[in-house]
Amino acid sequence: MYVAIFNIIQYDCPVVWLVEHLRDAKIIVTGANVAEISRGYEKIYVVLLGDDEVISKALDKIGSYNLVRSYEVIQKKKNFVKIQMNIDKTKTMETSVFLDATPLAPWIAKEGYERWTLGFHSKKQLNEFVSRVNEFDYIEKSIVEEIPDELVAEFSMNYLAALNLLTVELSKLTSKQLSLIRKALESGYYEWPRKINIVELSEELGVSRAAVTKLLRRAEKRIISSTLKYLSKTSV
Repeated sequence: MYVAIFNIIQYDCPVVWLVEHLRDAKIIVTGANVAEISRGYEKIYVVLLGDDEVISKALDKIGSYNLVRSYEVIQKKKNFVKIQMNIDKTKTMETSVFLDATPLAPWIAKEGYERWTLGFHSKKQLNEFVSRVNEFDYIEKSIVEEIPDELVAEFSMNYLAALNLLTVELSKLTSKQLSLIRKALESGYYEWPRKINIVELSEELGVSRAAVTKLLRRAEKRIISSTLKYLSKTSV
């Protein structure tokens, strides 16, 4: 499967239009129901993140925008609101449905574009999607990798474990630990034989050997223990 991440500027998308007018808001499209796309509209589920003022402005704009047919607030918390919207179909969504592209992640809207993560069953399908989208919208950036279908399936089967690894376990690494372990990796500390030892690394950083050793050990322990925990959850 070809997995592609696109930053797409959609000229007919109300979500992209919203982030252009609400710079302080973060908007996530958590789902899309395209069953009625042949009738000219789609149902999307949108999460708005921001303070009360930003959310209030967003709801006013949604209610007045002509591409939004109707909307309903289905959940509201502090600095968070989830909305179900019926919107006019967008050309990019219609193209993805027509070409059987597989959505692999939520759509994230920011800074005037929407990030799409899609799976394609062939290079021809991927190229056709890119060609068609560029006829009416603009792909600002794209990253494409060919990943074996069984690995995509394995990730999907272990989605919760992977999510926990990335958002809970590894997020506990401090910025100092991340910076140090990145420096150590780039400098060849983990090569065999090592290109730099702990003394040389500490001298380059202007930090004591004891401090560097302590930070590295803690970072390494976090990464190793988190990885082993993930593997134990995916082995069933």
